[in-house]
Amino acid sequence: MKIQWLGHAGFKIQFADPDDASVTRTIFVDTWPDCPTFPESAKDQLSDADLILVTHGHFDHSSGAPALFKNAKEAGKDPKIAVIFELSKYFTKHHEIPEEGITGMNKGCPVDFGFCQITMVSADHSSGCFDPTGDVCYGGEAAGYVIEADGKKIYHAGDTNVFTDMSIISELYEPEYALIPVGGHFTMGPREAAFALCKFLTSIKFVIPMHFGTFPLLKGTPESTQEHFETFKEKYSRDDVKWLNPFDYKEGLTEL
Repeated sequence: MKIQWLGHAGFKIQFADPDDASVTRTIFVDTWPDCPTFPESAKDQLSDADLILVTHGHFDHSSGAPALFKNAKEAGKDPKIAVIFELSKYFTKHHEIPEEGITGMNKGCPVDFGFCQITMVSADHSSGCFDPTGDVCYGGEAAGYVIEADGKKIYHAGDTNVFTDMSIISELYEPEYALIPVGGHFTMGPREAAFALCKFLTSIKFVIPMHFGTFPLLKGTPESTQEHFETFKEKYSRDDVKWLNPFDYKEGLTEL
């Protein structure tokens, strides 16, 4: 499996199809091509989506999905967008995504997409989105995802604060990798993210921090998160984790 951080909360995940190793499968999560920190190397690599995951309706997480879908269709692929049910209706109404191209989900058991299994899980955040008139409309609830593919389980937390039911995600689905926001202001900051990893997300062994530095408001850093982790690790007798530098995964798809 290879992964690329696309800036902010966006990721591209690529792996061989489990039934045909000659076929490459590609998942995009919360991809925002207009992001100020979107890597130049990825701007011409946006037409190979098999699955497009959106955690919630805010523009910096959802606005790239329609173009990713249409690019993949034009390239001859059969992409799917997976979102919470209410947001699926928003995409079909306002972005002309056909019903057969979108999978409305909700929080619950895994959904099998053939080449991967996706579990929508809780997040503690809002999910409003803008209609064509500029009014805010209801976008369902914010969510995270547990992505199971190529023998790995990855938890993309979406935008979220720390919450106690993270322990259910950890205990029930046992993800080993976490893509977790640390920038603060709109999401967890370094202290909250470190607390979540030590107190609730105890199955996690590898961490890629995200959702930081995009705007001046997002002041939290991976380094500060690691410092707080060391404090909480002792308090909660937490095993160590391996911190994966997101910038090492930014310029191209890199082995996870």
